[in-house]
Amino acid sequence: MGTEIMVSVICCAYNQEIYIEDALKGFVTQKTSFLFEVLVSDDASTDGTADIIRSYEERYPELIKPVYFTQNQYSKGNSPYITLWNKARGKYLAICEGDDYWTSEDKLQKQFDAMEAHPECDMCAHSAYMVKASDKSVISKIEPRQGDGILTMEQVIIGGGNFIATNSLFYRAELLHAPARFAAKYCIDYALQMHGAMRGGIWYLSETLSAYRRGAEQSWTLRMEKNQAVMIRHIHMMMDMLEMADEDTGHKFSESFRQALRKYEFQLAGMERKAKIVYSRDFSDLRKALPAKKQLILFLQCYSPWLLKLWQKTCGHGKRKAD
Repeated sequence: MGTEIMVSVICCAYNQEIYIEDALKGFVTQKTSFLFEVLVSDDASTDGTADIIRSYEERYPELIKPVYFTQNQYSKGNSPYITLWNKARGKYLAICEGDDYWTSEDKLQKQFDAMEAHPECDMCAHSAYMVKASDKSVISKIEPRQGDGILTMEQVIIGGGNFIATNSLFYRAELLHAPARFAAKYCIDYALQMHGAMRGGIWYLSETLSAYRRGAEQSWTLRMEKNQAVMIRHIHMMMDMLEMADEDTGHKFSESFRQALRKYEFQLAGMERKAKIVYSRDFSDLRKALPAKKQLILFLQCYSPWLLKLWQKTCGHGKRKAD
């Protein structure tokens, strides 16, 4: 296909010494009929993450293109992704965070072929394993539908950020050249997924081509869960972003946005211990849909937060001993 870079792989890492090599191996073993580049950043890690990236840079200088930040960008409110996106040369972009990894050497080729075959779509995704961070044993699969086909804008909105595995996203670079207003407001994968689905939906491959580590140390999700104030702020920003997305799409998907917003309102009420709202008739369907364990956690969160903290502390201590 000539000398033009067709795909830019985007990978951001921070203190992921025990995970990053799996991600890098997944990149360098890709078999493609086209040229691609790997843009990987280290956000001023304090462990050996940068050293591992440098070792791959030395072995694959034409492929691995790193950015080593000397000051942590996340703590400054900056996104390393923006820096890498601005450096990307590919027609398509593929994402994989430093604590996740790809499980197929044909992942990029299959998604490239799918996007070339479906010019009506701006994004492609696929099934992914959810694995334990400690030993990579499979917990479940992230598979929003059965069989190959289209994920509609409505499905993406209602599905939320966990509907699709972030490390499965493969999309046209044009999306970033003309970003939607709502996607620029809160630059997260959920907004990116909606942006990618706006024109013709997301083309989905049912084959499992990657793995998402659940409970990985230093992961964005784990850091959010440990800080309730940050999590509450995140939910408010998500809700603002969804309301803006509803406006930006001409209220064409208002019912889907309403359903998505309702889930966040319920989650927020639980975190803020607003029992009257949580246990009102308005949210009875969402309460009943929760697994038994989550229903118990919600009840303790609203009525006995001290008991919930004691329980979580005890469970966490037990898990550490078992590990």
